[in-house]
Amino acid sequence: MKRMVKKWCITALGVLCMTAALVACSTDDEKGNANDKAKPANNNAPEPQEQVAKTYKVTMFNPGFGLENPHPERENDPARKLLEEKLNIELDFVFAPDQKLQKINTLIASGSVPDLIAVDDRDTAVKLFNQNAVVPLDDYLKDTPELVGAFEESRWTAMKYNNQTIGIPGTEGIGGVNGYWIRNDWLTKLKLAVPTTHEELFTVMKAFTFDDPDGNGKADTYGFAGGLTKEGKLDSGLEYLFWMFGVSPEGMDVVDGKVTVNNVDPRMKDALAYINRMVKEKVIDPDWVTINMRSQLDEKMNKGKVGVVVADWRRMEPDGQKLMQELGGEVPDWIQIAPPKGPNGDQILSLDVFQNGQWVISKKAAEDPDKVKRLLELLQYMYTDKEIYPWLAYGVKDVTWTQTGDQVAVTDKFVDKAYSWTRHYAFVRRANDTVYFNFKNENTSKNLELNQKYLKPNNVIPFLVPDPEDTIAADRTKYMREMMLKFITGKEPLTNWDAFVQTVNEKFQLNKLIEINTKQLQEQGILK
Repeated sequence: MKRMVKKWCITALGVLCMTAALVACSTDDEKGNANDKAKPANNNAPEPQEQVAKTYKVTMFNPGFGLENPHPERENDPARKLLEEKLNIELDFVFAPDQKLQKINTLIASGSVPDLIAVDDRDTAVKLFNQNAVVPLDDYLKDTPELVGAFEESRWTAMKYNNQTIGIPGTEGIGGVNGYWIRNDWLTKLKLAVPTTHEELFTVMKAFTFDDPDGNGKADTYGFAGGLTKEGKLDSGLEYLFWMFGVSPEGMDVVDGKVTVNNVDPRMKDALAYINRMVKEKVIDPDWVTINMRSQLDEKMNKGKVGVVVADWRRMEPDGQKLMQELGGEVPDWIQIAPPKGPNGDQILSLDVFQNGQWVISKKAAEDPDKVKRLLELLQYMYTDKEIYPWLAYGVKDVTWTQTGDQVAVTDKFVDKAYSWTRHYAFVRRANDTVYFNFKNENTSKNLELNQKYLKPNNVIPFLVPDPEDTIAADRTKYMREMMLKFITGKEPLTNWDAFVQTVNEKFQLNKLIEINTKQLQEQGILK
């Protein structure tokens, strides 16, 4: 039986970008690019074994990456054929590249809600659960122990809400994706050592700005580049500098059994003074106030006029080097370094990965408990079976990947736009899958290993969800962001820090936020 794949707002977006297709951070950043027409697939698939009695129609919402890419019909999709025959299902898909929650709610209202729904973050899963649109899974998971064992306990902890498991881990998130990059050739030219402390970093940034590191006789280089989100949140590397002081903009923590808010922590004042000094002494690229997209920061790095950036660990892969050559006329000697230590000895890059991406099962599907069991068996097969894994993670055998003995390798067609649809199955890829990421530079894996040494446990913020009782939450956030920027730019002197803290506490009822968050963390078991 042929069934058309449902699509929402699918458009052709151009040439496939290797980095976007392979980031795999379980976010929208993993979108690929559309193809006008999918090529027929090689059907050289292994014969499935074992079948279960009743045939179920199964619909998956937003699986994998590159959601805007059209999915082919069954005859051109060997992975789907294998899954259908193995699990005795008819598998269809619904894709919504944008406005995902709205599309899910529309489907719920229409009565045609998909069975398995992929969501990008815990907040969405919680909203759907509170809407009574998806179901708890604890009892069902007892029958799929291999699925449970496929993920670390910390990833399952992220699936908990009100002491119930409301989801199954989706694509494995990766910690330490971004790290400190520095121009090693500039260090060599200026006879400087790799900075290991916040003051050494400042000295290096100042030299990169004023000592003509590229030797062209022009004052056209800067020590650091960063940016802001469109909502005014410090971003694009600037937020990483705060970790040298043990805090993060808008961060929260648990210290001695109590919830603390980083934005009013005394260490935040020291961090703001450091960033203000960078602005005042002009060692940061002045465009930081207008950089609001990662691509703009990437362009700064590729043009070669900044000496320190915080960027993806794969930037020196061949594709990255090609962009540097095209935009900057050279391939600089960029190296990754450990995050510098701060004044209190903190050496933190960022927060560790939190398993945000997950699968939830609709209440409609749960009207038939046996169907829920089949859905979990499907996910168990997809995540744990060694034979099906390459068909899902890498695409079509002998086209996008090949196998010689026990060795599997992807081909050039793995990044061909004609096969970008295969990424719809790639949510199964593991965080440490070097075949999938297809690294060409031997230092790339080392970069990730370095970054992951300096990650702080991420066990607070991801478990917090907006509370409708906190009616001034948006105003509080807006005020704190505005004040952070004023302190950094010098429009508000840091001598007014105490007045800022008092305003947050009194006018914006910070204690109410702390009470709400304390209760949520207690319910989650983070606080006893």
